[in-house]
Amino acid sequence: MRPSVRLWPILLFALVCSGAVEGNQLARALEAGNNGVQFLEGGLTGLYQSALEASEDTGNYEIDLIGSIVLRQADGETVGSTDFVFWAFHVDNLGNLQSTGKLAQKAGLLWDTNDINVDNSVTQFGVFGLRQFFLNDRLDLGIGKLFPGMIHTESAYTANNSETYTTKIISASAVGGYFEAIGLGANLKYWANSWFVQGGFSDAKAESEFDFSSLADGVLAWTGEAGWAPRQLGGDTAVSLLVFRVDQTPTLDKQTGWALAGTHDFGESGRYGIFGRYTRASGGEGRGQENADAALPLKSAAYLGFAFNRPLGRVNDQLGLAALYGQPTEYRESQGFSSQYGVEAFWKIGISRIFRITPSLQLLRNREDEVEYVIGIRAKLSADFAQYFKRR
Repeated sequence: MRPSVRLWPILLFALVCSGAVEGNQLARALEAGNNGVQFLEGGLTGLYQSALEASEDTGNYEIDLIGSIVLRQADGETVGSTDFVFWAFHVDNLGNLQSTGKLAQKAGLLWDTNDINVDNSVTQFGVFGLRQFFLNDRLDLGIGKLFPGMIHTESAYTANNSETYTTKIISASAVGGYFEAIGLGANLKYWANSWFVQGGFSDAKAESEFDFSSLADGVLAWTGEAGWAPRQLGGDTAVSLLVFRVDQTPTLDKQTGWALAGTHDFGESGRYGIFGRYTRASGGEGRGQENADAALPLKSAAYLGFAFNRPLGRVNDQLGLAALYGQPTEYRESQGFSSQYGVEAFWKIGISRIFRITPSLQLLRNREDEVEYVIGIRAKLSADFAQYFKRR
């Protein structure tokens, strides 16, 4: 399906007036809270992708508002500061373009080419909770509506659909059901000098924004992670092991799994970066044929990526290249899928401090054992409201 002529003004508007604040911005909001600084950013993201061999395309947009508000500033050795953190978003498809999931299905791709797959518009909070610090900020307790995918296996190069990689293997997870279990829950994290441990839970079957009755049912996604993050090396450096379990829900079987992730920036300035993650899970299949397609498509997945920051001396630019691999579940194998692999490359071009355009290319092995070419374009225009209101 090619976009109609009437759609191009919509795409152009999305590319000229787009932005997003998930991923890196959420990490920045949490870091701002650590430092006792108010944080508030917003924006609008537009994304267009086309699978050339299948002659199929997709597009979506996302409106975001994310912030961290210091409710209580304290430097106590026992009880520290209290922050309120939130992320509200609205997503929908662009014009008359189909969803990302339908493009993947028609192009014979095992996983989605970006992490926004909706048939209708969705408006909700991804994060809405309190963070309480203890023991000179070494202990961090989060309570409320959390986002496990943004808390675990952190990297500046992943879980950031708006600025870096779009493929769901990197920007989200096509294996672990814990990633998007954003019901009510809690997470506790302890930092030592060069290592950390954390663990938590969230409601795995919440259907409304703040579903306390669902939380009381005790159907949860459990996560635990231990990692090494030597701050003296500078940049973004960490290696961690995550284990997870998602209880059986009305539509999906119980799932257990683990992930090993690492990221490292070279040099004090972090000019180059490498990163990767391997995830494996068992269970999580759809309960009954009517729910089979709702299950995640992979039982294991891996990626290994490279980033070149500030290429050609352009301080706001970034080049990225990553290799991808995914092994299908038994249900996907019954549909004729075998293991698929591919690459994704992008160039984030900083037009200014607040505006970026990012062309990308994915080369993916499809179900017919042929190469599918997926070209994409994104743009970003973000607003730092806290700075405008002089709250920093």
